[in-house]
Amino acid sequence: MYIVSTLDLPEEYREMLSRECSQYQVEHIDKLADLAAEKLKQVEILLTYGNNMPEELVSKMKSLRWIHSGQAGIDAMPKELLADMGVRVTNSRGINSVTIAEYVMCMILNLERNTYRFYEAYKRREWDMETHLDEVAGKSITILGLGKVGMEIAKRAKCFDMKVIGVNLVKVDSPFVDEQHFPAEIPEIVSDTDYLVVCMPLTKETHYMINRDVIRRMKETAVLVNVGRGPIVKTEDLVEALNENKIRAAILDVFEEEPLEPDSPLWNMENLMITPHIAGDRQKSYMPRMMKILCGNLNRYPDFEKMENPVNLRMGF
Repeated sequence: MYIVSTLDLPEEYREMLSRECSQYQVEHIDKLADLAAEKLKQVEILLTYGNNMPEELVSKMKSLRWIHSGQAGIDAMPKELLADMGVRVTNSRGINSVTIAEYVMCMILNLERNTYRFYEAYKRREWDMETHLDEVAGKSITILGLGKVGMEIAKRAKCFDMKVIGVNLVKVDSPFVDEQHFPAEIPEIVSDTDYLVVCMPLTKETHYMINRDVIRRMKETAVLVNVGRGPIVKTEDLVEALNENKIRAAILDVFEEEPLEPDSPLWNMENLMITPHIAGDRQKSYMPRMMKILCGNLNRYPDFEKMENPVNLRMGF
């Protein structure tokens, strides 16, 4: 069996992978384009983050049976082609759910407590006694997507005495969620929420789900947080709403185009907090958690029914 990895694994994890599948050949490359046509035909398992997978190369992978993604998102993969080829896909969802949940609560608390303004005043050596402060207790948070990330956010929000509203394709059983709704109800329920948090995957159904119509139904004191995928929020409509103060603020870690261009109007928004897609990244636990899922699935291969984190390619998550 021929296994190819484009995960750019550090040496210690390459050695771990070799130990886990010592009976198989594992080749580490930068991208699929580095493989000769003959080798592409032989790849049975691909370990990847899902980028740099052009259809013309994937279509030549006649022996491909399984792909494991080193991250949760698979929107960069040629999903329709892979589904037609009968390729099974698993991902690493859940490995950064705690990290993203902590990011969401950190940014919300920063906004309510105006911590960043006090830091700016500190740098100017100013004793600021005028800046307004508030608390999150008693406020409502609507979480779009009750997957592993959404549930970790709900757990933390509940600890801060927030009212937690969840939106998901199916109802889930959780002591941390006070109300649950389906995606079709989003336009109706956003009018009562203080924080609208997006942590859904990018699919045909979620693309531009947060648009002018939804944003204008939100309260003027509401805040939009996006830690899901950039194209779920229509940037043009958000910029318009922020310029006209239709909502209080936005917190964005993901964007339609990344990296964010220097001339993007988002940089000029005073009521916007921006981070460079790091909400669930750069923590020490990422690689060990990802390797645990990967190696566990390798040991279960080819029993796909027992693998962790299977992906429905047709649905996109």
